[in-house]
Amino acid sequence: MKKLGLLLRIYLKALILVLCISGAETTGAQERQDVETKSVTLDEVIQLAAVNNLEIKMAEKDIAIASENILNAKMARAPYLGAGVYYNYVGNPVLYRDFYSNDTTVDYYDHQAGWNISASIPIYTGGAIKAQIEQEEVVSQITNEMLNMTKSQIKLFVINQFYNLYQLYRRVEIIEENIKNVKVNIKQLTSKVKNGQNILSDLTRTELQLSNFEIDVFKTRNNIDLQSNLLCIYTGIPTSTRLLPKDVMVLIPVDTLVYKTCLDEAYSNRYEIKQAELQKDYSSLSLKKTRTNFYPNIVGHAGYNSDFPVPGTFPPQTDILSLWAVGVGVKYDISSLYNLNHRIGADKLQIEKEDINIENVKNAIDQELKTAYVNFIESKKNIVSYRKNVELATLNYKIVKSKYDNEFALIIDMIDAELQLNDAKLSLNNAIIDAISQYYNLLYAMGKLN
Repeated sequence: MKKLGLLLRIYLKALILVLCISGAETTGAQERQDVETKSVTLDEVIQLAAVNNLEIKMAEKDIAIASENILNAKMARAPYLGAGVYYNYVGNPVLYRDFYSNDTTVDYYDHQAGWNISASIPIYTGGAIKAQIEQEEVVSQITNEMLNMTKSQIKLFVINQFYNLYQLYRRVEIIEENIKNVKVNIKQLTSKVKNGQNILSDLTRTELQLSNFEIDVFKTRNNIDLQSNLLCIYTGIPTSTRLLPKDVMVLIPVDTLVYKTCLDEAYSNRYEIKQAELQKDYSSLSLKKTRTNFYPNIVGHAGYNSDFPVPGTFPPQTDILSLWAVGVGVKYDISSLYNLNHRIGADKLQIEKEDINIENVKNAIDQELKTAYVNFIESKKNIVSYRKNVELATLNYKIVKSKYDNEFALIIDMIDAELQLNDAKLSLNNAIIDAISQYYNLLYAMGKLN
């Protein structure tokens, strides 16, 4: 009796758990009624991300900013034009004759106003303007490489996210297929328990198995919503949409890749190396611009000025002084002869640092590529192993089911066989998606995911 009571309690707990899960699924379904399901292909999400992704849009703005900075640097060659008006109070003007103290007070109006226009243009700057323009052009190239890298990173993320989402849908399909089989077993066991052919614990075990499957489906569907929401954000699709991958190609890449060839392509294609090399160019131009301070600046200038008394002055004045002037000015920073050595030294050290950085970037890419290459090779081997496991698990399930149907096996044996087959199918599904993902990771590491 004690044993029977224990079995009844287990059965009741299982029944309550099933009811709870069913209620949770119903609630989840109600919550998702306002969600629109949209079927998308891999090409569609890639194109949408390229157009709508916010990180790409920000990188494109950086390109536009860099272009404006180039134009601004070129404007340093343009003439400077200025105009102004002014007011002065003139106090005790004195005229010195021949620089001696025998001075003479000059009659001059106390209140003065005037206006002027002026213009100047750089004639020679030692190459400073050219160096600044070249620097801004290098910055533009760097930002362009950053845009390309951002696009590549977003593309890789979207691809992986697309296949991850597909993997979750396949997981639901596999488990729901098992649920159908378990429900058939429960129906048969219920009849057998009533007829006394099986004990209640056999039915309870099977119902617990069903509950676990339903929990897995419920969690996976929630994960689908989360993963779909993330993919929507990256592609600009409204987050109220549940994405459903369609026309999914699950062909396993069969490319025979040689590591040395992959590494050579990575060194030629990776945007990080291009950025590091451009950064060295920028530092070289900084050195060039610093050295321009050793040279004088020559500026051409012209101007027109007009002074006149303020009306109402006493005694009344009508004199107006106007003049124009043109000329050339030379400016030289004498202190540059002794204070630029350390700046030049720092610029040279920065260039040496950039050389080290290039090697460091290459080493990082080498490690990243090695990891991606090994993972890809391993993922293909895993598919062979997991496919074999499915074959064995399927055969084992058929054998155990035949024995169970003929009462030569226990229900626990049947449940174990079903679980082994389920795990084998899920592992194969994961392995296939992982191989595809690792293939795209390898393409990215090679700099070929454009």
